[in-house]
Amino acid sequence: MKKFIAMLTLLVGFNATAGLLTIDLSADEVSVGDSVLVTISASEFEESFDFGFNFNFDDSGMIYQESSLTSGLALSIDTPMFDGLEVVTEDFGLNLTFLSDDDSIFAAGNFVLASFYLIADATGSFDFSITDLYDDWTWVDHTVDFSGASSVNVSAGSTSVPEPSSAALLLLAGFAFASSRRKKQ
Repeated sequence: MKKFIAMLTLLVGFNATAGLLTIDLSADEVSVGDSVLVTISASEFEESFDFGFNFNFDDSGMIYQESSLTSGLALSIDTPMFDGLEVVTEDFGLNLTFLSDDDSIFAAGNFVLASFYLIADATGSFDFSITDLYDDWTWVDHTVDFSGASSVNVSAGSTSVPEPSSAALLLLAGFAFASSRRKKQ
């Protein structure tokens, strides 16, 4: 009986694969106006034609740069039937959905799910999370992991000191020259 239970445990353990979503932020300290590259990678994904999740962040301080979106998957705007990854800006951050009716367009294995820039627009600390992850095709649980910081601190940046104007420097040089001539006489 012990051998049967051990064999059953091994069999179930090797067949229970769960995909892993890894979130990587290019920086955890930036100044207002700087960009943060967000890369969401998927690994050990079973073949899926329908999944989605919410990428949560405070959009009052971080702005999604739509033109920066890249993915290892087909983007819905690039396919004739809009099969592929779609990213929609919401009040909570971004909603990422992958949907395909085309058997040749699917998500599987290891790939960059999405990579995009967020621009820091206000000072503060901004946290990131993934919620409402679903996979209607395989019904497999996926794990979410941060490979670095899960938040970004945005500072006001350095205050620039204006350089003295050229006219003021010339005027100062003129006074120095005049005073040196007066001392010689």
